[in-house]
Formats: sequence, C-alpha cells, structure tokens
Amino acid sequence: MALRDLALTVLELEPDEFHWVLMEAVQADSEECLVYRPVDSSTQGLPDYSEALIQGASALRVLQGLAPFGRPVVPAGDGEIGPHQPRAPAAPAKAADTCMFTTNHSML
Repeated sequence: MALRDLALTVLELEPDEFHWVLMEAVQADSEECLVYRPVDSSTQGLPDYSEALIQGASALRVLQGLAPFGRPVVPAGDGEIGPHQPRAPAAPAKAADTCMFTTNHSML
C-alpha cells in the first residue's frame, strides 16, 4: 500500500456539534505552508471533541485497510476458533460513519 500524507482534525461547526475530517495533502504554491483537501468526514455531529477524534482515527484505520477500533479482524479459515483468534460478534457490526460531509460552512 502506498503511503499517503493524511491529516485528521475535529471541527466544532455548531455549539457542541463536533465533526471529524480526514484530509490529504495536495501540492502547495509555497513550501512555507501545507495544503490539504478533505477526503472524508463524519455525517453527524458528536457532542464531544474526544469522541469525534476517536471516531475520526477509526475512520483513518478503515481508509488504510485496517479494522476500525473495537472491531478485530477475523482471519479467514475453516471456521474453527483457535486460542488466539477472536470470535466474530453475534450481531452484525454497525457500519462505520465514513460518508463525505458536505456543508456551506466556510471552514470546509
């Protein structure tokens, strides 16, 4: 997998409404500044900055092809659960919130 220059930030778009935003570096006109474009963001605001940051980091893991936090990768095999293999959850896991957030807000 090719390495990408990614950044994660959290924005408070409304009072007590925090959104995570994943951004990727793009070519800047100057070497003195970094320029990023949004590539993914939360679709729903969260009431806590820390929770938005954790969910954004989890979305970053998914973007890298890794399992989101709290959801172990179950290895493919014959279905036998060994001593070091996590058991798959009984109910399907909730899909990660990884839709692009669009807004007329000037910060995005």
